[in-house]
Amino acid sequence: MNTTQKLSIVGISLGLISIGYSFYNQAKLERTLINKMADGITLDISDTMMNEAVNVAVEKEVAKAVKNISREISYTARTDIHNAVKAEVDLAQSSIVSSVSDEIAEQVADIDLRKLKEEVREKAKEMVVAKFDDNLDSILDDFKERLSSISKIYGSIADGITKKSETVFKIGV
Repeated sequence: MNTTQKLSIVGISLGLISIGYSFYNQAKLERTLINKMADGITLDISDTMMNEAVNVAVEKEVAKAVKNISREISYTARTDIHNAVKAEVDLAQSSIVSSVSDEIAEQVADIDLRKLKEEVREKAKEMVVAKFDDNLDSILDDFKERLSSISKIYGSIADGITKKSETVFKIGV
């Protein structure tokens, strides 16, 4: 590296250092001026403005607190009601199961087997007769259809025979 290059690097470095130092001094000067100006200014805020600002801030915080508390109370109440209902249903379940099973047992014991068998036979007869009627109707329809076909066949045969045996006599004049 030659002397010119070394001098240029030193010059650039010094330039950058001086720029940084000038920014530092500018910021320090601004802070000092702001502090001096703030020390010289007296700010007089009236008690009514302070009270009003405090009241507005308190109202906002109270509204937030009320909203949070009402949300928490609602959730707690919902959870408590759910748990209470579940506990009551669980307690009532066993008594309901036992009373229902007792009632079913009583009703089953009261069933007259002879009467039940007779009712089952009657219903079975009705179902068989209904099914048999359906089958008979189907058979009757098939029979009528075949009878009609046979009638047509015999009618065609009779027509054919009468046409062949028909003799035409002509008497000449």
